Amino acid sequence: MYNILILEDDHIQLKTLSEIIKQLGDMYQVYEATNTTEAFKIASQNAIDLFYVDINLKNESGFKFALEIRKIKRYRLNWIVFVTIYKEYMLSAFKKIHCYDYIIKPYNKKQIQRMTELLMSDGRAQVAVTEINEKFIIVPIKNIEVKIFVNEIIFVEVFIRTSIIHTTNGSFTIDYLSLKKLNSMINDKNILQSHRSYLVNIKYISKIEKTNNKTSYKIYFYNTDKTALLGNNYKKRIMERFNNVVDEEING
Repeated sequence: MYNILILEDDHIQLKTLSEIIKQLGDMYQVYEATNTTEAFKIASQNAIDLFYVDINLKNESGFKFALEIRKIKRYRLNWIVFVTIYKEYMLSAFKKIHCYDYIIKPYNKKQIQRMTELLMSDGRAQVAVTEINEKFIIVPIKNIEVKIFVNEIIFVEVFIRTSIIHTTNGSFTIDYLSLKKLNSMINDKNILQSHRSYLVNIKYISKIEKTNNKTSYKIYFYNTDKTALLGNNYKKRIMERFNNVVDEEING
């Protein structure tokens, strides 16, 4: 039996989500809460395996509820999925509290059922530990401390006082954070400086081409159509590492 708690203050949405999960079978016990007081009470009286939390409660914060739940020892690693109408920054921001994912309203029945079955599978505990042990940095974005996993960083570009971190989960803009500081924070062997304004992740480079400027090259990546520059001063090191990665992929 898996215990699932839904925190949603819209009664129609609450019942809809609850019914979608109940259709998976009797092994799923669904608890419903319309406010954080009810949710905390249910969580204290029952061992909840998975939380579905509406981030946009009318008079409360679903995000704050999740932060408080994480302070309870028994819920330090349990899965939390946020329900929201907003997409921007959601996944990376919520990883701060080891949130698995988020779903966008209106609900997609198949997506919710597939996600619920996946998280309640036998491998869920190992997946949680693996995610938490991954290297990350925390940066301030729009007054939110956002957790970005280093292995998801494709490249970083800096213009004057603004840094943009391009990741597999989107791009994040940070003010007043220098390339030197970011490089120190990231401190990863696969992420190297390629230009006075760029850091690149060797693992995501698809190709390197010369530009019209004789002293610079353009770097292309998997997972994004954005590009970075490779300066002549950084060319040797980047090219050596890139060629080594290609050789490793070819030779297995």
